[in-house]
Amino acid sequence: MKLKETENTVVLGVFLAVIGLVAALALAYISQLTAAPIAAAEQNATNQALQKVLPPFDNQPSANTITVKDPDGRDVTFYGALRDGKLVGFAGKGSNPQGYAGAIEGLVGLEADGSVRTVLITRQSETPGLGTVVCDRKEVKTIFTLFKPSDKKDGAVPANRILDQFAGRKAMESPWRVSKDGGEFEFQTGATVTSRAVTALVWSIARAFEQNRAAVEAALGGNK
Repeated sequence: MKLKETENTVVLGVFLAVIGLVAALALAYISQLTAAPIAAAEQNATNQALQKVLPPFDNQPSANTITVKDPDGRDVTFYGALRDGKLVGFAGKGSNPQGYAGAIEGLVGLEADGSVRTVLITRQSETPGLGTVVCDRKEVKTIFTLFKPSDKKDGAVPANRILDQFAGRKAMESPWRVSKDGGEFEFQTGATVTSRAVTALVWSIARAFEQNRAAVEAALGGNK
């Protein structure tokens, strides 16, 4: 009786091992099949975002990159925009783990002199109607503008009073802060944590450029 029970246990163990192996192989195969489409989708999303934050260019910025560290030691990847072989702008991609509901990722377009051009939040999990007001760029339609043609220029992003306040600014040594913390930047009532995180994120990317300007410009090329 004990021998039979042992044999059953061995058979069951082998059966489970086979099932586990088959499942692992199936998952690996599916992962391999989906890896390329996922990568392509992410690349396409990056290219579309770059077009929104950079001035007109005739190269492929997503293939012209360098990664450096921001003042907090986090990675910032810079993309270089070229036009007729000359550097006309940069875009920095970074993240801040201190959002209200987790990390906030953003893409900051910079003019050739390092001043902020456009800010896009590319990934966030903030509270709908509060934190998302800080992060989202959506064209709002009302009953008065529903049938009115948009006056937004081609390629321009919808306005966002929090994100737009950084335009034209250069990141000096002192971190940017919201007015509630004694700084000069606006914040969204009910979403102070998100406002702080976004403000810190934009500064860290712009500051990373200032601290690594020579290396960034040298790596991203262009005819000087």
